[in-house]
Amino acid sequence: MIKELLKRQEGFSRFLYDDNGDQSIGYGRNMTQIGLSEEEAEFLLENDIRRVEKELERFPWFENLNAVRRAAVTSLNYNLGISRFLKFKLMLKALAEGDMNKAAYEVFPNSLYAKQNPNRAFEISEMMMWGEDAKTTKPR
Repeated sequence: MIKELLKRQEGFSRFLYDDNGDQSIGYGRNMTQIGLSEEEAEFLLENDIRRVEKELERFPWFENLNAVRRAAVTSLNYNLGISRFLKFKLMLKALAEGDMNKAAYEVFPNSLYAKQNPNRAFEISEMMMWGEDAKTTKPR
């Protein structure tokens, strides 16, 4: 009963909205004062990973990547969002051709993304190139 009452009274919003000076989301969750618990953030992360991987399934080459390279590509898409990820045309072409060195180069150092996020871009690039967990997250 309480759940249906609150849903009806609060209404649903996918996005943050101003709620008398606080930012709320969903069915009136006060993000300003309450925020998220780590468990809630973990749940959201798992959902987001599934969504991002589903977006990547459109590429035939994605399923052929090893787990580390899949993680690298998924991380890039997660961070950028699909519309900006699709702008990495030369990287996508290289991945389709199986040229991991070229794909890695298009992430680091050859992108605006690398200038904005050098450590993350370097790690993703290393993972793409070598197909194993990066040993460092700092550009050499």
